[in-house]
Amino acid sequence: MFLSAGKALTDPLLIVLVVAIACIAIARRRARNDRALKIALIALIVLWLLSLHLVTFALARSLTISVVENGEPDVIVVAGGGSISELEVLTSSSASRVATAVAWWRQHPRAHVVMAGVDTTANGASAHTAELMREYAELHGVPASMITLETKSRNTREHAIQLLSLPGVSRATRVGIVTSSWHMRRARREFEKHFDHVIAHADDPPSLGTLVVNDFIPSSVALRDSTRMLQEWIGIAWYALHR
Repeated sequence: MFLSAGKALTDPLLIVLVVAIACIAIARRRARNDRALKIALIALIVLWLLSLHLVTFALARSLTISVVENGEPDVIVVAGGGSISELEVLTSSSASRVATAVAWWRQHPRAHVVMAGVDTTANGASAHTAELMREYAELHGVPASMITLETKSRNTREHAIQLLSLPGVSRATRVGIVTSSWHMRRARREFEKHFDHVIAHADDPPSLGTLVVNDFIPSSVALRDSTRMLQEWIGIAWYALHR
């Protein structure tokens, strides 16, 4: 535990925050009424808080919805989470979602699995991630005949619209969505606009576990995750304003 905490103390983000806050605190003592210094100090404190695993967990929980799985899905939609084209592998997010979908499909083997989403690259649209997701699912036992690639949608809103355009899919189709826990709220809301029965299934429900020293030390990884959660809330607000 102490070794882990020691490594956390070498995170460049922590070092920069400590130095910056100390410098501003010293400067404020010399110029007590400097509003700019006060704002800078508050901004750094906010950045410090967003860099804590505890805050990241709280943000993730705020985005996670309670789901009671009711009935058997006709279609299991897996939202693409990207791939690393140079290595020909899925990102950890995509791989986790497909693995969750495969486990869910084994419980409902009559469900069709749809790999949703297109990659937008400098060279144009690509189905690379969806193809890798299909390969992963086939490797883990899902028959090719039960998998469909939906490679027109570019975002969550379009996932639902493009799914509805697939052969054999209608508003009455029972749709299961596999996505990250922090994306469940927005995904379910968009699919419920087009389908009467939607089940959101998280691949990584947030879990805090036992508190350790590192949970109270700023981390660049925690800041990255907090940024992702805040961006998701912005996405939810944006979708609400552009119905």
